[in-house]
Amino acid sequence: MLSAASTAHERPIRRIVSELRRFQAGAHREMDVPPRVAANLTSLKHALRDVIVDIAASPDAVNVATDVLVGRVVEHLEREDVPVGDEGGFGAIPNIEFRRPSEYPAWLIATTSLSIPYGLDTSLYLFEIRGGSWKHVLTVESNGYTTITGAQGWLTYYVALPLLGQKPYLVTADVTPAMASVWQELRLRVLRIGRTPETPAVLASRGLNYCLDDTYYFSIRPNGFGLIYLTSAVDGELAGYRGVHYLEYAVDANRASKIKEVTVDPYNVVRKWATEDWLIASRSVDASEREGLREWHQRFRTDRWACGLGGLRVTHRLDSDREQLLAVATCTQGDDTASSAYVVFAAGRLGFRIVSISSTKPGLLEESGETIYGAGGSDLTDPVLENAVPPKLPPGVTGSGPTSVKIPFRIVVKQDGSVDPAVTIWNWPLNDVWIIVPAIKAVRQWKYKPGVKDGRPVNVSIDVDVVYE
Repeated sequence: MLSAASTAHERPIRRIVSELRRFQAGAHREMDVPPRVAANLTSLKHALRDVIVDIAASPDAVNVATDVLVGRVVEHLEREDVPVGDEGGFGAIPNIEFRRPSEYPAWLIATTSLSIPYGLDTSLYLFEIRGGSWKHVLTVESNGYTTITGAQGWLTYYVALPLLGQKPYLVTADVTPAMASVWQELRLRVLRIGRTPETPAVLASRGLNYCLDDTYYFSIRPNGFGLIYLTSAVDGELAGYRGVHYLEYAVDANRASKIKEVTVDPYNVVRKWATEDWLIASRSVDASEREGLREWHQRFRTDRWACGLGGLRVTHRLDSDREQLLAVATCTQGDDTASSAYVVFAAGRLGFRIVSISSTKPGLLEESGETIYGAGGSDLTDPVLENAVPPKLPPGVTGSGPTSVKIPFRIVVKQDGSVDPAVTIWNWPLNDVWIIVPAIKAVRQWKYKPGVKDGRPVNVSIDVDVVYE
């Protein structure tokens, strides 16, 4: 058992977090967000924002790495016994990130994610170099909502390369959290810096039907962007079937205009393509794959194939250093599910064209960013712990009794054997808040022999316990 001396004075952020977590402890798991909780969420966002703004304004902030800035924010919060990296209900702070986008290094983007029931609420703060230091110029927040669907869940953002004489624009996308249904809304916004951080110039704003089971992808250019994702049924005869939605916008200095929107189902695309004469069908395929696709065209004309009834997904790839948005449909020949073909469609201004057809599943990217493998996976050697730094009890906290205290974490062991700072706590002991920060500090210092796949080090997610004896 552990005990702790009560503090005479709680600092502001710790007080807000404590109030939010006490509400969570009351087992409120519904969609509604009471006014007091909504007010505390806004207060916590603004308190975190103020810390970030102060740290970004420090004299050396322009010249230090982004992980150093994250470390300074985390250190500030840990001095208040407020951990970063846990999840579960109101009051937890799963992640704080800084990024200096390669597309425009004169910007610095900070995001803060707050845990809410059934999801996240992420806020974004954009800084620009002015007068040799970072100046806060744009805020993307959602405040005052009465149900959790008002939160900015799983927010992602994309920075365009700037045109000559212009600054880049910012595209944000977030998904509404919900208690049960996987069908939510994807909210899309195109922004430029406005007169004040709180009043960005909104070039476009739109909501789209979206399924949380699936991934969406963006491709972004200096003067526009594309979005591809899976959507609801597009053929009334196919109950529960989801098609592929492609959306394209052109962006100038003052507005973003939709120039293309098409929803297709791969079954109809392949069926129509197969019924066309090859002289017509060949116009909608990649020239480099024409001969191989001609053979498949003949097979699809004479054999009984069904495409897109299952296994549909969206993804992307690099084609001559340009990102290409793709949809992949699995086709089967008659009732023989073992005889499969994989049809890859590329999205563009002229709609979807067939890139390739193969009997082998294509090796395409499954997600953006670095791949993280799960421990115990096929052909994967799991990380091996080499040095575990034990947690140190803070002043005023003592352990007693024969039972040790275990805190379960999920961590990512990186390719160099270090632990990613963004750790996850599976079960936060609400009555022992004071032991969380030392546990996080300890596990972040652990060193591993990294996991290996195909002869090279990879990022691996593993579950560990931090133990107070």
